[in-house]
Amino acid sequence: MKQRNKGFAVFIIALLLSFSPVCAFAEEIDNPAPISITSGLSFDQECPEATFDDSRMIYGETLPFADISVTVCRKDADGVLFEDYNTELTVGSLGIFSMVLPLELGTNYIEIIVNGEDYDEASYNFEIKRMPQRVKEELKNMMALPGFMQRNK
Repeated sequence: MKQRNKGFAVFIIALLLSFSPVCAFAEEIDNPAPISITSGLSFDQECPEATFDDSRMIYGETLPFADISVTVCRKDADGVLFEDYNTELTVGSLGIFSMVLPLELGTNYIEIIVNGEDYDEASYNFEIKRMPQRVKEELKNMMALPGFMQRNK
């Protein structure tokens, strides 16, 4: 009988724990520092943007005197991110900034962190895939004729 009561008690405790609220200790961002990138990167990209250029000029606006940190990374053969470029800048009194980001061949993962007075730190991620110049030359030399399609046999 004691064994049965112990089993029942364990079952009730497990049941209560499974229905108890779960709290995650993650920092909530209630008031993220705003940023607007007017040229160079797009917030609504669904797949990596492709380019042949070895750098990208970024223009944008944010809070006056905000701190911006930019990191450009790539993945190695094992899928581990390693940093290619890192810079920090303080935006001027007009809230306008610009920077040139170097791009390596392959997918470049760009993280922009904005931190302003009276605002929470906000992080934004982008991807740009740099293609080799030979691909650009191959595309230039391709002949495309309207209405001409290869037929599948």
